[in-house]
Amino acid sequence: MDFDLSLYLVTDRPLSRGRDMHWIVEEAVKGGCTIVQLREKDCDTATFVALAQQLKETLRPYGVPLIINDRLDVALAVDADGVHIGQSDMPYHIARQLLGPDKIIGLSVENMGDLKEANQLDVDYIAISPIFGTSTKTDTAKPFGLDGAQIAMAHSVHPAVGIGGMNHRTAADVISRGVDGIAVVSDIVSADSPRQSSAELLQLVKDKQGSWCDNAWQVVTPLFEQIKHHPFIMQMADGTLPRDTFKRYLEQDAIYLANYAKEMNKLASMVEEGEAREQIRIFVEDAMKAEKALNEALSMEIGHDNVQPMPLTTEYMEFTSLYIESGNLPMAIAALLPCIWIYNEVGKYLKAIEKDPANNFYHEWINCYTSPVMDEGVPVMQRLANKLASEGDIQLRAAMRHAFVRSTEMEILFWQQCL
Repeated sequence: MDFDLSLYLVTDRPLSRGRDMHWIVEEAVKGGCTIVQLREKDCDTATFVALAQQLKETLRPYGVPLIINDRLDVALAVDADGVHIGQSDMPYHIARQLLGPDKIIGLSVENMGDLKEANQLDVDYIAISPIFGTSTKTDTAKPFGLDGAQIAMAHSVHPAVGIGGMNHRTAADVISRGVDGIAVVSDIVSADSPRQSSAELLQLVKDKQGSWCDNAWQVVTPLFEQIKHHPFIMQMADGTLPRDTFKRYLEQDAIYLANYAKEMNKLASMVEEGEAREQIRIFVEDAMKAEKALNEALSMEIGHDNVQPMPLTTEYMEFTSLYIESGNLPMAIAALLPCIWIYNEVGKYLKAIEKDPANNFYHEWINCYTSPVMDEGVPVMQRLANKLASEGDIQLRAAMRHAFVRSTEMEILFWQQCL
């Protein structure tokens, strides 16, 4: 079942100022809430079931999923769209067995250990809990904070919603860290106008979400900061990178690029006939020709040996090959995109900080990655990635993001292995 985590309403009757919960929820949905969780901590089962049944009927005309907090018995009784469970609730595998494969199951993660365990499960989404401290829940773990949320997004294979302190002041910052949506309590249920508050919150979210590529880049921003300060990159900028180090890099890069060219051509053949396929084919041909010529010219100056791939080179090629050979076009483009996108951005960064370009041995290498071929080719791949992501469901977009992050990490390790 596809769903949208952008604005996730969590009900709380004590915070509703005595107003009817169903009215609040319907107003919130009219304002843009995309998914609703019924959370009841202090009512009996019969009351909980009655509330859930009424709320399900309220949401039906809007096509907004109803999620039940904790209580699988209630979810089963009303045939809700899913449940949300915490770390101390019913184990996930039992919940899945009881609910079946088609229901939504969300899982709260309170630390990176929880997140890594969640990665081994086929949950539909995770809740990063809490991002900030909140008065609506007092039994929460240490807050992730904005940086922690961004790290969590980089490591999660699942879509994620942020919970804890989500409001008008924090929404934009949380989404700008790559989180898929925000779970809001008091800023909606206690608002004078739940509809207006929801509309404002959704606009804050949408303004920061952008495209799939925008989201992927938000998540890898800390990794790109590592790249900018990596010794290999810094030494290229000032021309002090040892030639032996660069020689090792060129040798490994030649191996990787030969494989990359083959995989990009296979990727192009997977794209539907049309402009995008031809653009990718031309880009691959021109970019690989330029890189090969540059590598050969530099190799003539510093020497070149026939070598075997280093472990990371092999691991990186095997990683991208998994998606190419599977024929999964969205995943393949997500895994292959960082190589050209990251290098293009690195080239721009190096050009901006390069010292004494006229006498820098690495100046032509820097120029290669800021050439018109790269500047025009990267957007072609980005547009295709965005199109494929928009046609898939939320799980596909999360999986694509994870592949993108992993390839970005391997780009860093590729330079590191050559030092």
